[in-house]
Amino acid sequence: MDTRPIGFFDSGIGGLSILREARRLLPAESMVYVADNAHFPYGALDDETLCGLTDQLTAFLVERDVKLVVVACNTATVHALAHLRAVFLGLPFVGVVPVVKPLAEKTLTGVIAVLVTPATAESTYLAGLIADHASGCRVITVPCPGLAELIETGDASTACTTQLLERFLEPVVNSRADVLGLGCTHYPFLRGRIQRMVGPGVRVIDSGNAVARRIRTVLAERDALSPTFHSPTFSYYSRGDSAALERAVQRYVGIFGMTSCVDLPKVAKIP
Repeated sequence: MDTRPIGFFDSGIGGLSILREARRLLPAESMVYVADNAHFPYGALDDETLCGLTDQLTAFLVERDVKLVVVACNTATVHALAHLRAVFLGLPFVGVVPVVKPLAEKTLTGVIAVLVTPATAESTYLAGLIADHASGCRVITVPCPGLAELIETGDASTACTTQLLERFLEPVVNSRADVLGLGCTHYPFLRGRIQRMVGPGVRVIDSGNAVARRIRTVLAERDALSPTFHSPTFSYYSRGDSAALERAVQRYVGIFGMTSCVDLPKVAKIP
């Protein structure tokens, strides 16, 4: 048994969708979350910069004595996870990837769709996932420029967001796709609205539950799960805007014994 916390980081609030699922599956686990919203969005950064920033976030979580780090960001997982595993030897990591494999397994029509950030849409990583797991399917990849940014700034319920969604979902609605993947950790916060727009004939899937189950598996393999009687604690840190993070925690996750969000020092010079 190990009562140390699980660490999470993302470029902003999107990783809270992963923390929320982990909380549901692992109610005895303490958690520490870091939002690097001073450098949001990560999709605009090159690999060297991204690796430098995620090094800093991981080191901060290590200082908080975490037993596992969840890279709760698709972009950071794709571009920095291998680097982090090579630098922080012995520290277990769990990443987040677009849900291509589950989509291919669940489709009945052979047509699948995935909403992703522009950076993920252009990545060789996504192309590899499609080649490895969905080569027999027609794959509709939908880049969604600006959508994560609207969610990050708290504008998810505006008419502008609705108009963007309608435009992004048009190729899905007008296809034979029967499964739709949410390929950014921000997008699950719009899941209900997306489901209503695509209709009951399209199953909407995100990676939150799968990541939570992977966290449980990795901890169980290391005999590092907290005992069921453990009273967990929750801490949230922001490198940018702690007030915005606190509002997002309250809206999307619930308090869960939340300590006040704390601002971290900004990086004077991006690596």
